[in-house]
Amino acid sequence: MAREASALQVRPLVAADAEACARLFDTDVNRFLTSRVNLEVYGYQNGALPSWGAFDEGRLEGVLFRYANMVVVVDRDGRTAASFASIIDGQEGLLGARGSLETIYGLRAALRRYRVVGLEVSPFMRLDSPPQCEESLLRLARRATIADLDKLADLYAGAGNMYRSRPNVMSKLSSGRVFVVEEQMGQPSATRIVSCALLNVESQHVGLIGGVYTRPESRGHGYAAACTAALALDLQKDGKLPCLFYENPVAGRLYRRLGFREVSMWGLLYLEDTQEASGRK
Repeated sequence: MAREASALQVRPLVAADAEACARLFDTDVNRFLTSRVNLEVYGYQNGALPSWGAFDEGRLEGVLFRYANMVVVVDRDGRTAASFASIIDGQEGLLGARGSLETIYGLRAALRRYRVVGLEVSPFMRLDSPPQCEESLLRLARRATIADLDKLADLYAGAGNMYRSRPNVMSKLSSGRVFVVEEQMGQPSATRIVSCALLNVESQHVGLIGGVYTRPESRGHGYAAACTAALALDLQKDGKLPCLFYENPVAGRLYRRLGFREVSMWGLLYLEDTQEASGRK
């Protein structure tokens, strides 16, 4: 799709667009579920989550969000990709783009400043019934507190591409639901956190699970399943819908065993800024 062929108007979303957003989101509840959650939690014109809309003669066709070094772009059929690519190319410091699969494929062809260095399919899943697991598995996990900050920061410091900074971990512990599994280390009183699941964002009705990570040497014991199931059940007790994305097929099998079902296909682009790369030469 060439940019020149696009007649869409792209502009920042404002509170007056709430009705247009609701109409778009109602066309496919699952595809636009995280978009609805983001606007519910962050609102419009929020510096922490800038947002744009692509309009066709006043009708909203798709939405774009930026959070830290990622953008999220969602529409019904991929037609907004070229228009949103112009906005994305004007942003600095991006490392990735997540979005509805057709839109991600369109972005891959339309981006100019950013070079795509990888693409993964990222299914979106939701859990509409209690987690399918034994009570003994749930008992492996507990809810973390701010007292776990040092141990949890140490876990994510070695998590590779799932790294989280200490301030991010503190924020999650202070304001969100975080579930962990511990293992003993030598002395009975010495433990370390070996697995975790937390929330990327939580609204009045939905919790988006993320950060599911287990230390490599502690895998194979069901710890990730325990953390995810305990977190999902905690959300459900408050009448909220657990949902998540995954890229790793092993993780996908784990979530399906717990009862999650795929409801929308997304993609994840890994990006390199060609302007920054040129400046380093």
